[in-house]
Amino acid sequence: MLLKVNNIDTYYGLSHILQGVSLEVKEKEIVTLVGRNGAGKTTTLKSILGLAQVRAGSIEFDGQDISRLPTHQVILRGISYVPEERRIIPGLSVRENIKLALLKSHNREREEEMIERVAQYFPVLKERLNQDGTSLSGGEQQMLAIARALVTDPKVMLIDEPTEGLMPLLVESIAEIVLEINRSGVTVLLVEQNIEMALSISHRAYVIDEGRIQTSGLSQDILADEEIQRRYLSV
Repeated sequence: MLLKVNNIDTYYGLSHILQGVSLEVKEKEIVTLVGRNGAGKTTTLKSILGLAQVRAGSIEFDGQDISRLPTHQVILRGISYVPEERRIIPGLSVRENIKLALLKSHNREREEEMIERVAQYFPVLKERLNQDGTSLSGGEQQMLAIARALVTDPKVMLIDEPTEGLMPLLVESIAEIVLEINRSGVTVLLVEQNIEMALSISHRAYVIDEGRIQTSGLSQDILADEEIQRRYLSV
């Protein structure tokens, strides 16, 4: 098992957000974590990355316990993160945003090579390397956020709400990009509000509600289960 979350409890201050959450991601899978707003999806990703405090349970990656590692060490071991907010750095060009991500990876001396790799997925970014990253359209900024995670050459990408606020045509493009990245050998743990899109491109899914995993299974089975949709996924 490449990534294993074992019965974790995560807190924000005194607020007990995740309560005994467990999930597994096999190598080269796309696994989706779905649930309503506030269910604990983003907190699960942040717990894996060391951005949220795990007080109980453990997180294993590639056979090693990473539960207490600082975030930069988790990234160096091969886990990258695409945050929901995108976090494009104002005043920096597309190239500089990508280069900043490389500083946290083993690929810091391979800038041109990694930019060429990114260009295979996002040709538009190569055309705009010298453009301010925050001047890109919403869809292009999402591509840049994914590109920054990709240049660290991860084994696993944690992707949080990649289609948030995007028009339907761009939703399809982002879905195809996630599939292409997975086909190249990168494992993906995806959080996504667009339930139909997320479950259509993933192998398996976990349903989280009120900080607990309520059910899990093949993505297509969960997509077809009206009771799960009604109880945990409807707005």
